Amino acid sequence: MIARSILVLVCLLAGCASAPAPAPDTNRQSSASGVSEKKMCEAIMCQHGVKIALKKKDGSMFEKTYDAMPVVQEHGVNVYAGQTVLFEADVAGDNLINLKLVASITQPEKTISAKLEQTADGSMMLALNNPFKRHLRIHMGIMPLDRDSLLKTSSCPVIASGGSYEMWPYPVFQVWLGSPQLLKDGEDMSCIE
Repeated sequence: MIARSILVLVCLLAGCASAPAPAPDTNRQSSASGVSEKKMCEAIMCQHGVKIALKKKDGSMFEKTYDAMPVVQEHGVNVYAGQTVLFEADVAGDNLINLKLVASITQPEKTISAKLEQTADGSMMLALNNPFKRHLRIHMGIMPLDRDSLLKTSSCPVIASGGSYEMWPYPVFQVWLGSPQLLKDGEDMSCIE
């Protein structure tokens, strides 16, 4: 159910299709849209063999491996629990554009890293690294493990040439990092939703 909701959300955000997408399986096709996850991953940059293991609120474990999960889209990036995502971005005015999933940092001046991990007490921490010489604002949504949709969440700007941390006191399946923008000198640095 979570995988289906993620793919539906991704398709809606990316403008892929209006019909629900099937659970991640690179060989299956959606009868409604006729689009396989393999084709989707040609249009949206995916991570393959994504294993998610999270301690639930009740102490039991959620564990599942997905064949393919959509990660980088035109206007944002999905980060799944236990994953580190590296993506490059070009600057156009104040906006980051041409987001591109990369396997390693070969262009450190334009590569953002995002890591979502669960701590020993079951809470979640997102670590972000901003390589740009200006502060970075990213709008975020989270999908708690016990929900089937994204919820808006507040986020603070990531300092120039530095990093930041966001935390939630419960298991989070994924974080959506949307519409990244560079802030002008003196622009509001408050945490916003």
